[in-house]
This record gives sequence, structure tokens and C-alpha cells, in this order.
Amino acid sequence: MFQFPKICSVALMITVILLFLSPARAEQPSTAIDSPVIEVSIKDVVSNPGEYNGKKVSLEGKVTKVDYRNSSKGEPFTVFRLKDSENNEVGVYVEDERLPLSKGDRVKIMGKFWKEKSYFLYKIKNVIKARTVDVI
Repeated sequence: MFQFPKICSVALMITVILLFLSPARAEQPSTAIDSPVIEVSIKDVVSNPGEYNGKKVSLEGKVTKVDYRNSSKGEPFTVFRLKDSENNEVGVYVEDERLPLSKGDRVKIMGKFWKEKSYFLYKIKNVIKARTVDVI
């Protein structure tokens, strides 16, 4: 007599084991909270966005534009543009606070870089969700 359910459960178990043992799983980039921060220039990030996509970066630049907004839930956040001496530029946002920044401030930031980030109908390129922003 043919035992279809038993064969399916054995096949499923073998598939799950192979997925966990496959080498591709070990090669996936780490997204752990304790992943290292990469010191980088704005020029490097803008020139090679795929290399830094989804990674924690630290960089310095001059604030060129600051805007304070509220999320759809009413929570405050700060959005600003950061430029280097060669006019390379990235967007930066900080959730849950209004930072006391002014145009022309030099800052050092640390956060996660995104080659492209979607917000509702908008797609923004070269943006960093900053965890720290220090005026230097």
C-alpha cells in the first residue's frame, strides 16, 4: 500500500535539513545588531552604493538643508542633506526627535545606509537612517 503522507513528511524533513546545511546560508551578510561600523566618506558611499547597502556606516560632512517633519503617527523626525567638499551628497533622517541642526554645521553621523529606500509612493536614493549625529 502507498503511504503518501509519510513520504511527504520525510521529503519535507530532508528539504528543511538541506536548507539549514546549505553553504549559501552561511554566506549571507550579517544583519545582527552588533555588526561592525564602516568608516567611509560620502564620496565612497555615493560612488559605490551597492557595496554599503544595508550596512552600518560612519561619515562626516556639512549640513546643507534641514527639515523637521511628523510621521503619519504624529511622531517627530529630522531630515537633512549631508555634503562633502566635492559636493557629493547623501540624505539623512533621524526618527523620534528634532535635532538642533543648522545649515552649515559639520557633523559626524553613524547609521544604516540604504541605496534606495521607499516611503509610500516615494523612492529615495542614498539615504542613511542615523542612530547618532554629533556636531563637530
